[in-house]
Amino acid sequence: MAPKPSHTPAASPAAPHPVEVELKLLVLGLPPDEARQRIARSPSLARRRALRRWLVNRYFDTPDQQLRQHRCALRLRQTLDAPPGDGAAGPWKQTLKTAGLAQGGLSQRGEWETDVPDGQLQRAALQGTAWETLDPADQWFERLQPSFETRCERTTWRVRRRDGSVVEVAFDAGVAKASGRMDAFAELELELIQGDPAALFDLARELAARVPCLPSSRSKAERAQALADGTLHGVTKAARLLPRDGETPWALAQRAMADMLEQFTRNLEALWHADAPELVHQARVGWRRWRSMEKLLRPWWPWPIDHAPLRPLLQALGEQRNLDVARTETLPAWADAWPGAASEWQAAIDRLAQACQAQRRAVRAQLATPATGLGLLQLAEALWRMGAGGQGFGRQAARQRLQRWHRQLHRLLDSAEHGAIDLASLHEARLLAKRLRYGSEALAGAMSRKRQRQASRWAGEATDWQTRIGQARDAWQAAACLQSTGAAERLVYFLRGVGASLDRQAQAMAQQRE
Repeated sequence: MAPKPSHTPAASPAAPHPVEVELKLLVLGLPPDEARQRIARSPSLARRRALRRWLVNRYFDTPDQQLRQHRCALRLRQTLDAPPGDGAAGPWKQTLKTAGLAQGGLSQRGEWETDVPDGQLQRAALQGTAWETLDPADQWFERLQPSFETRCERTTWRVRRRDGSVVEVAFDAGVAKASGRMDAFAELELELIQGDPAALFDLARELAARVPCLPSSRSKAERAQALADGTLHGVTKAARLLPRDGETPWALAQRAMADMLEQFTRNLEALWHADAPELVHQARVGWRRWRSMEKLLRPWWPWPIDHAPLRPLLQALGEQRNLDVARTETLPAWADAWPGAASEWQAAIDRLAQACQAQRRAVRAQLATPATGLGLLQLAEALWRMGAGGQGFGRQAARQRLQRWHRQLHRLLDSAEHGAIDLASLHEARLLAKRLRYGSEALAGAMSRKRQRQASRWAGEATDWQTRIGQARDAWQAAACLQSTGAAERLVYFLRGVGASLDRQAQAMAQQRE
């Protein structure tokens, strides 16, 4: 039973304005003991003393979830020297965490921590903290109730580096409990005690080379809340970003890229647990959005990123998406047009279903490689470094880059003499249409209303062409998938005919457009 709120004075005062700077990595595909051993053998930790403890975290909120709405968390934590149960006892701390910056696994947020001897919420422990602004009349505090709980075994190392930075490395393996549900987790937390955040990434690369991992900006409280909601392993789509007062186009671009990386990594994490085809689709959308912005910002982007470590995963995702679309979209859409036996058509779908299952195993195998984690860490670090860049990137620069892509798209559609356009140009136009769409959607908020309407038209036009040309590509890919799974040859030829017909339609539309 969770303790009831109390107004007993705190044993020690809360810190005035602390800021927690932390990099979080989910560990995939390894039993906790093996992951812990691999981490402990890394050069920076091998000669360091490890401290092993067990943590019980109880989170509180109001019935209408005011803290969640303000992206805050209030918890009681008990630290034990032995696993919970059998009368194990240990000190309690009360912690308030406030909303802050969370991008690509790196988070910076306010944190106030106070000893509470009796293991009950104490209003006095919140004096001088952000709570005074959040709940000045104590209307929330009186209604606080337990929301969920996490329990984990924590192993920590304190690392002092030659540059003077100090980082605490924590490996947590445990479970979250909420609304009768339970979810196991294993994660690395690198907290900056002293120095520059670059030290977090330096050490994270060393650890990620030993254990497969994904950058994650989701806290344990957010993870448990998603578990309570039944959305923990659900689909993550692009967020609609509204401009903030006084926000520069570069700052908006950084926020947009943070959302793109979040879309990519959260869907990858969910793919580890779930089979929904939409997870693959949204992961690839997140990646394409990221790459589109990389290209758009290239003149102002001084941080080279090596995408080679991610290519095996991206290829596996692409093959998975082709199979998913063939099985769930293309073949069902053309089933009524098939002149042959229905049993032959169903047999092809069954073959595709088996291929989908095998390919999902291949995707998960790529997620469980250290190379994937190292590749994703590059993106997270580049996102952090964006905070110090962007000189010269303003509204005009953003508009000019988008206008350039818009002109390129129209030149491609006008490329051949006498109104003819070849298939290679059509498919190049499809890729450019995606780039224009994602760039326009991300940066529209940095433009004037007139330019926003223009960008919206560009995005709409780009989406239209992306859809038209994509339908033909899907038919061709479905034919290739059928052939690779050993389907009847006439089925393969039928889908190729569909693809050729849709290609001709797209060519005709390109020739007739105004």
